[in-house]
Amino acid sequence: MDDQDHSEGSPSPRSSSSSEPSSQADVLTAQLLLKKGKRYAARYLRDECLRAMSSQDSQGTPAKVLPELLDLLLNPAMRIKNLDTIDWLKWLMAAGRTPDDFFNTVRRYDNATTCGLVWTANFVAYRCRTCGISPCMSLCAQCFQEGDHDGHDFNMFRSQAGGACDCGNSAVMKETGFCHRHGSQAQLNKPEVPPDLLAIADAMMPRIFLRFIQHCRESSSLPPKQVQEAMEDSSLYLDLLQDLSRLGAAMRRTMTKSLCNPKVYSDLTQPSSHHVNNEYLSQSKIFYEEAINSIPFGDVPPGYEDIATLNGPLIHKTFLDEIVFWTVKFEFPQKLVCLLLNMLPDTEYEDAFARAFVQHYSRISVMLVQSKDSETLSNRVVHVSVQLFSDQDLAYRMTDSFHLLHIMIVSLKNMMKNICIPSTLHDKRRNTHKVVKCEDHVMKNHCYWPLVSDLNNVLSHKPIAVKFMSDPILIQEWFSFLSMFQGMNVNVRELTHHVEFEPQTYYAAFSAELEASASPMWALVSHLKDSETKHYTFSVLRQCLHALSNWFNAVGFARSDMGDPYQVSFHLPLHRYYSVFMCQAVRAQGAQLADVLPPQDLLHLIMVHPLRLQAAFYEILSGMWVRNGLQIKGQAMTYIQCHFCNSMVDADLYLLQICAGELPPDNFIMTVLDRFHVLESLSLSPRASNSFLDSEHEVGILESCLTFLATLMTVRTNIGLSESELAQLEMVTLLCMGDKTHSQLMEYMPEKCGSAAQSRDFEAVLSRVSSYRAPNFEASGTMQQGMYIPRNHVWENLYDPIYVLLRAVQRKDFQASLDRFKLFCKQSGNVSNSGNLWPPFRLPSSVRSPYTDPQRIIGCRSFHAVILVLLYNALNEITTNDHLLSLTIYLLELTVEYQAKHQAQGGEVMAAPFFEGVTEPDDDKPDGQFSKWFASDDIFTNANTVVSKVHLNPTPSISSCSDGDPSDLEDMDEIEAGAPRLALPGAPQPRPLPLGSELVVYQQNVSAVVPLGEVPTTPDTPTQDQVPPLALPPPVGTPASPVSSPVNMLVPLVDTSTADGVSSQASLPAPTQYPPLLAGTEVGRRGNGRSGSSRSRNRLNPSFALKPHFNRSRRPAGPSNALLPPGSTSPPQLQAGDQYVAIEDSIISLLIKLHSKLTGKPNSYRPNFEDTSDSRIGDGPFFIAKLLNKLGRHDLSAKKCILDTIARLYCKREEDSSASSEEEARAREEKRKRAKERQKRVMAEFANRQRQFMEQNKAEAAEAEAGVNDAMEVEEQEPERQKEYDCVICNQSIPSTPERPVGLVVLLQATSVLGHRTSSQKPLSVPTSDSERIRLKQRRYTLGQYMEERADTLNRHFDINSWLASMNIGWEGGVHVQTCGHHLHLDCHQSYLLALRSQHRPNNTLNVDKGEYWCPLCRQLGNSVLPISPEIGDLSALVKHPSTCDSDLVEEVDRLLNDLTVPTFSSSLTNAMAHMMEDMTVATYAKYRNVSTNPSTPSLFMFVSSILRTNLEVELVQRGGSLVYQAQDAKMDVKRSCLMPLLHVLGFHSKILNGGGDYNAGGIGGGLHWIRQTWASISQRPVTGSEGAVTPREREVPLLLRDPVTLLLQLVLLLPSRIDQGYLRCVVANVYRVAVVGAAVSSLRALNESQRDQATNTGPLAPLLALAHNTLRDSPFFCDDQVTLPDQPQDSWTVNDVTCQVRETCLQFLRIAALLKAHLAEENSPVIADPIAECGALEQYLGVWDTCSVVNSTIMGNMCGTYRASEVSSPVETRLGDLAGGTRVWCSEVAAFASQAQVAASTLLTSVHFSQPRLLKLPHSYDAIFQYYHRRQCSQCNSVPKDPSVCLLCGTIVCLRETCCKQQEICECVQHAIDCGAGTAIFLVINSSTVIVIRGPRVCLWGCVHLDSFGEEDRDLKRGKPLYLSEDRYHLLEQQWLSHGFDHTNKRWIWHRDIL
Repeated sequence: MDDQDHSEGSPSPRSSSSSEPSSQADVLTAQLLLKKGKRYAARYLRDECLRAMSSQDSQGTPAKVLPELLDLLLNPAMRIKNLDTIDWLKWLMAAGRTPDDFFNTVRRYDNATTCGLVWTANFVAYRCRTCGISPCMSLCAQCFQEGDHDGHDFNMFRSQAGGACDCGNSAVMKETGFCHRHGSQAQLNKPEVPPDLLAIADAMMPRIFLRFIQHCRESSSLPPKQVQEAMEDSSLYLDLLQDLSRLGAAMRRTMTKSLCNPKVYSDLTQPSSHHVNNEYLSQSKIFYEEAINSIPFGDVPPGYEDIATLNGPLIHKTFLDEIVFWTVKFEFPQKLVCLLLNMLPDTEYEDAFARAFVQHYSRISVMLVQSKDSETLSNRVVHVSVQLFSDQDLAYRMTDSFHLLHIMIVSLKNMMKNICIPSTLHDKRRNTHKVVKCEDHVMKNHCYWPLVSDLNNVLSHKPIAVKFMSDPILIQEWFSFLSMFQGMNVNVRELTHHVEFEPQTYYAAFSAELEASASPMWALVSHLKDSETKHYTFSVLRQCLHALSNWFNAVGFARSDMGDPYQVSFHLPLHRYYSVFMCQAVRAQGAQLADVLPPQDLLHLIMVHPLRLQAAFYEILSGMWVRNGLQIKGQAMTYIQCHFCNSMVDADLYLLQICAGELPPDNFIMTVLDRFHVLESLSLSPRASNSFLDSEHEVGILESCLTFLATLMTVRTNIGLSESELAQLEMVTLLCMGDKTHSQLMEYMPEKCGSAAQSRDFEAVLSRVSSYRAPNFEASGTMQQGMYIPRNHVWENLYDPIYVLLRAVQRKDFQASLDRFKLFCKQSGNVSNSGNLWPPFRLPSSVRSPYTDPQRIIGCRSFHAVILVLLYNALNEITTNDHLLSLTIYLLELTVEYQAKHQAQGGEVMAAPFFEGVTEPDDDKPDGQFSKWFASDDIFTNANTVVSKVHLNPTPSISSCSDGDPSDLEDMDEIEAGAPRLALPGAPQPRPLPLGSELVVYQQNVSAVVPLGEVPTTPDTPTQDQVPPLALPPPVGTPASPVSSPVNMLVPLVDTSTADGVSSQASLPAPTQYPPLLAGTEVGRRGNGRSGSSRSRNRLNPSFALKPHFNRSRRPAGPSNALLPPGSTSPPQLQAGDQYVAIEDSIISLLIKLHSKLTGKPNSYRPNFEDTSDSRIGDGPFFIAKLLNKLGRHDLSAKKCILDTIARLYCKREEDSSASSEEEARAREEKRKRAKERQKRVMAEFANRQRQFMEQNKAEAAEAEAGVNDAMEVEEQEPERQKEYDCVICNQSIPSTPERPVGLVVLLQATSVLGHRTSSQKPLSVPTSDSERIRLKQRRYTLGQYMEERADTLNRHFDINSWLASMNIGWEGGVHVQTCGHHLHLDCHQSYLLALRSQHRPNNTLNVDKGEYWCPLCRQLGNSVLPISPEIGDLSALVKHPSTCDSDLVEEVDRLLNDLTVPTFSSSLTNAMAHMMEDMTVATYAKYRNVSTNPSTPSLFMFVSSILRTNLEVELVQRGGSLVYQAQDAKMDVKRSCLMPLLHVLGFHSKILNGGGDYNAGGIGGGLHWIRQTWASISQRPVTGSEGAVTPREREVPLLLRDPVTLLLQLVLLLPSRIDQGYLRCVVANVYRVAVVGAAVSSLRALNESQRDQATNTGPLAPLLALAHNTLRDSPFFCDDQVTLPDQPQDSWTVNDVTCQVRETCLQFLRIAALLKAHLAEENSPVIADPIAECGALEQYLGVWDTCSVVNSTIMGNMCGTYRASEVSSPVETRLGDLAGGTRVWCSEVAAFASQAQVAASTLLTSVHFSQPRLLKLPHSYDAIFQYYHRRQCSQCNSVPKDPSVCLLCGTIVCLRETCCKQQEICECVQHAIDCGAGTAIFLVINSSTVIVIRGPRVCLWGCVHLDSFGEEDRDLKRGKPLYLSEDRYHLLEQQWLSHGFDHTNKRWIWHRDIL
């Protein structure tokens, strides 16, 4: 390598006078330093540096050697990925120290006042809203925990894009939240940095950055994939720079000085003749320039040419500028981003970096569009920008000096401009507007999100927002950008076919409007809070109106256009900006409406599109857009969703309310009716069809129209409510739809984008309107969270159905609120059960000044006419339902309230002169032209006005033979000319009669039915073209219900007068009749039941696509007017040739009739004008009466009209009813008298016959009684019947027989619950520190470990056959058997399994191949069937003892053992028992079945007996570890147990294994001799038939070293299954003696010499202890170095401690023996209330109190010999043998063994008491667990798991769902479940706070045991609120573990497939 290879890039140019030798010498010096090594070179450079400093060199660095050395190390020809180079750089900077020492030294001089810790995605950080100034504030865990945040509103969160700690930054957070390490006062005493410490680093840093720049330039032209590889190559280099930046402020200052120095950058990067390697620099510059030109920017708007970053090439002046460029070019590499952010705490660097970032901001938008991974790039861009723009001062400097706002908006506009397409709204030929293409990836992938997020961030700073609103050009540019969203994503209704492909663009469109439009809007509005900022609001409004006008022109929309009714766009951002800013100006800034309203012509245009959107919204909900797929409904739901409603539907409603208050009311009403296409539906012509709506949608849309009007009238979101009132209303709405958790309320409360705080008084409002229901759970495992439920006064006073409809995303939510309201009313007794409640629509509050109440529009005459039509239709059941009627009554009530209040305030209603020439005469009301029906807008006047008849529009003649008058068409034109200005012209078109109908022609004295088409054309019968329109067809009745159809309005159905002229009763429905005599001629239609008329269909089927909001009330049977007075609903009289429908009703009369119709009673309304109650709970008659009372109370003329109408309608009927009532009363009295006389005669006859019957049958009754007694005696002599069982499959009840056995449904599972009993009496905790983890390992000594050690000791010292019979296994991996208590036949079970195998169900959690099934009755899991022996319940199978002598019982037991036989059963039962044993064997894992390597008969018998031991021990655990219960404790009853059948199965196999029957040679130790010898040793009796005394064999386990419970169970299993209680008592008593002696010896072993002397001389057990001590004291069994009892200090020991220890040891035997006896006798265990008396009570229950007792001291003394024998009060029988003799023999065996193995003997006889099994205790705060474990390494793989999980049984941390710790294809969690819990394990998943349970091959998500302060779970820690342990839930989890109930209580199991 020559000189030039090592000289490029020298920091100081070489002088021209430099000679070649000098240069060569320098090169040689650098090469020599390389050969000398890093340490030598570093020391040499340090010395040179010190020498230079001493010579007053300002730089203090070696001027020649270091650059040359760096030329060699940082040669661009070498790969940048070079570990040796990195190491050289560290050593050189260390200047003679080691790199680690150097780094530690530099850290000591860190005087940074801010933290600045940078993190990437998924880092756990904290955010405190109490301390935060910026909403983006975040803290690292260390700073948060060291700060004071008690009682603050904070949360923990996982960073999505990355971030940095803001601790110490007073611009972002308050100083009170700083930790002690940061802040202006934290670093005052830090020492100054020594000048020589960083001198070499200062000289090296420019060359280090230069090398990275060179690497970036070389990689710039590579393909994207290779660019990524190049960035990975630079990873080590960037790691070095990051490590340096983390050393603190001193090193950061050194780095930033090089990064921000223009001269250093220029000297090192610009090619010049001074550089030796000038050619490389020139080529590098070419690469650099090409890279800059590769990122072009879009068009620059006029007026922005002077902004350099938008117009012109990029100019880089520093290393930092170019590094930022490469960061943008290479799409923000993660390590490079972190490096740039790590240095932000340096103030000088922060400004320089912000300038560079803003300079490249426009290019970032280009890269976002071009990137293939825009999501990752977006996150990393925001990771940087949020750190810069959250600082208000810095952001303002960037805005003021570098035009940040202009750059952002132009960048956004250019991004969207490139994806614009022509708008399809309205007429495409006139539309020149362009909107964004929602299908483009820019929209779908949210490429704009980083720019919008940054814009929202900077606009959250008031100075910047003010600057934005002060610049008209900037605002204009912003609205130009928003215009691209105006009218985007146009939906066109499909009319014929269902759309084939449902577009999903709506999500992109809604997200874009929310993020890019609404969020900045609310950010700006948040700063407009007073009148001082009003001019900014006016500026925005002016530009918004200008943009709206331009948009109307662009889309070709004029005032005469009403838009396409088949199109809709949900996106009107310009309308919503205008709405929101106008609202803010009026509400907060005191503006008047006149100042902000546009001209009326423009206001008309502004109204059209929001109104069309409202109509389309209801059309979608009604099902009219169903062919457009689910996505259109998704748009409608999103439109009102809580995150969008403030920005969309609320803004639209506010704008429409403004229009309602300013535009002419009649115009507005008619426009609304037209937009909803219901004008034709309001026509009274029976032939008028709706040309737009299908018949199935007609009622639904009409209801929707009224709902919209009610919403418009009553919603006060923006025109009347304060923030607190609005928060209360929103909260009440949510609670009424369903009980909610606190987080749900916070989440679902409507929000204004960017505003996290819903309301300042959220908690106060919540407490006022709701009650808290604490979390609870059920025994089945179902757990509920803490919920908030509405208080009673909410339902009574606050529940608003209209607002619920507005906020209910799903219509079922509204229905749920109504159901809950009705339930409350029923429970509170506010209404009778018979009433059908109407929704309690609320009366609105007053509007805020200066708004005009929108209710003015329903005060117009047009709406009053609509109300009359709706009431008329409701009365006659035409196009109506109950909800429609309730809305009609509600709107009418609003009208009355509004006008009454308006008149009370001195207002005037509009009178007739305004409509001069418009109002028609009283007898001529044009159909559909409602403004001509009344002469005034006064509701009180109009309600009194009777509408006599309505002029139907004539049918236009379309037939050449029509005789119609052409003038009819001219009349129609005149009607159209009078239509309102904004309403569509044209009246409803008449519809022709359907084919197949018949005309019923009525003339005086004549009636005829003529098929349609055959009507004779006579002068009296018009042709089809001349047939007058019909109001309704006649009813279509069926034989089953002849009166169920609606009534024809032209033909009355009831003849109200009889032949006598007497009025019939109105309460009885009359048959359908058609009177032949009528005045004049009337024409009706008689249909065939399936008329094509939509009016007919609506009458018969009032349902509509939108689900009805409440059930329709029942109508009384009969015609609709059966309950009305005569003539009250006389049909419209049509004279020949006329085109009128007779009404003859007013609003008041219709209301009165409706009241009678709904109540089912005539004249049901009783006026009560004084009623002023404000209750809104009632049914239809209640609200109608309330309305009538209000009409009469507010207006005298209305009151008079009400009374006159009642008198006119019902007066005659009342008179007739009064006359008939007197006659009926007399008839009833006469009938009553006759009935009483008849009753007397019948009773006398009945008594007479009864006497005769008794006398005749007296003898027969006596004979029958005698026969019954004889039968009972015979029955008593019959033997007891066998127990019967109910098979849950075949439902037969039969006993279990050998031929067809019955079995129990059982679940077999391996269990290690017993093995987790610990020696620690205090609960152990999950460790949260290293010291606690060490302490847990030391203290956690389990029963499983103890038994394993005991087995190992026995195996070393004794014969295997002997020690296998001395203990049980199953403490870990034992088999537990449980049952649900249901029975089934074994053959039925096999058929059931075959059926299950034939079913192929997806996601089936049953392993049928392994015998799993659901119990057919209770659906609990089972995996085997436990056969029931016929001996159970059979008294004949009971083996009774022949003698009562106890000594004979011992011999009888020996005889029974000697005569051991296996019960002989049929092959079916034998096979079933064998199969059951196989199932129990495979239920546990192989390593738990045997303790020996080679399975043998003794080991098999050990396994069999251990199953019985396991189930008894588990039952004892489930009873709390003792048999002590309170009297009221329900657990003292024996649960459903399968122990007796299990005992028979185990006994059956035990007898086979031990040589019973024909298997004598197969027993343990040779036949049955071993068990008889064991019994002989226990009872101290010789074995019958053997010679000599009982002598222990060599290597046989001494009796005292054997487990007494094991001995008892072995004897019970080998004895006959059904034995007399005497045998059991004998066996228990003899084994208990062994247990007592063993307990005594064990207690002596724990004492020292002096304590043993005291214990053997005093105390109740002194005789026994003395006897044992005398036998053992000469052996090495005792040692003087023993300690005292555990946890007992030496000076506190007493003799009573020994007694307690012996009793406690004996209790372990007594409890198991008592449980065994209770099961064998099929009785409950003894009731023991006092724990102290437990031992004595169990001795009495077992019958050993008088023979061998550790409580009865006199018995003990007598049994041990003559010690204190004189004190025995009564002789005690010693037939059980001399305890003294047995003690001596048994202790002698121990002494002999101790002489050979003293340690083993002491260990085996040391008594260890274990506590109840329990889960590890969890800390109260979840944060303690999370902070310790979430970054903790796994103990096996030493890596940090992605999902660390902690076993709650042992505290082990495992890797969940990872393969790093896999063993034999089994992942760690599953393997740990096998090792720790025999397949059952409980894990706490740290990163999600959830508990998972593994049970064999399945796993389930159990739930959370940590809840927040509101009783809620926080799964996956999404909310990050502090969590605290729920003791109830954790106790439930523990109980399910102890009871082995996971399979039954948890239903959501999945197969884990060994991958957890």
